[in-house]
Amino acid sequence: MVEWLQRKISIPLGIKNHFEKYYPNPLKKSMKIKSNFLIILTGLTLWSCSEKIDYEAANAYILKSAQEWAEAINEGDSLVIDRIMADDFVGVSLRGDLYDKPTLIRESIEKANQSYKPKVFNVKIRFYGNAAVAQGNETWTKVSDSSSTTNIWTDTWIYRNGKWQIVAAQDLKLNQ
Repeated sequence: MVEWLQRKISIPLGIKNHFEKYYPNPLKKSMKIKSNFLIILTGLTLWSCSEKIDYEAANAYILKSAQEWAEAINEGDSLVIDRIMADDFVGVSLRGDLYDKPTLIRESIEKANQSYKPKVFNVKIRFYGNAAVAQGNETWTKVSDSSSTTNIWTDTWIYRNGKWQIVAAQDLKLNQ
């Protein structure tokens, strides 16, 4: 406004400064707010796009982790379970009981006996942004007499803090 007024009539510099001091241009303030908003919006956009997910590598990791989880349960390997499971993990057991990560680690150590040979197969993985659903089967074959049981399972994976981890799992026994 002052610039417009100054162009129309010649205003001495002292009066111009006095006028701007007591009658600030409202357009200048709104432009400053808009430019700050655009800077923040651009920064957030760049930050959110900064980490691209490699879905091919994620698929391979989730597939490998499914077999490692079964083996870790059989062997009582808490390090593998700790790496794969999120701290807020909740699962549903074959009996229908809920269990969390500490319970899974404790029970895998207590019940480890290596008397079974687990095999994971028919795994299908679907991605939804930073989430994935993995579904598959696993057969647990007794080493002593080769009898086996087959389960079907669903695991929900989340990508956060730069790693894929399971936040939910459910198992169902297919045969007795």
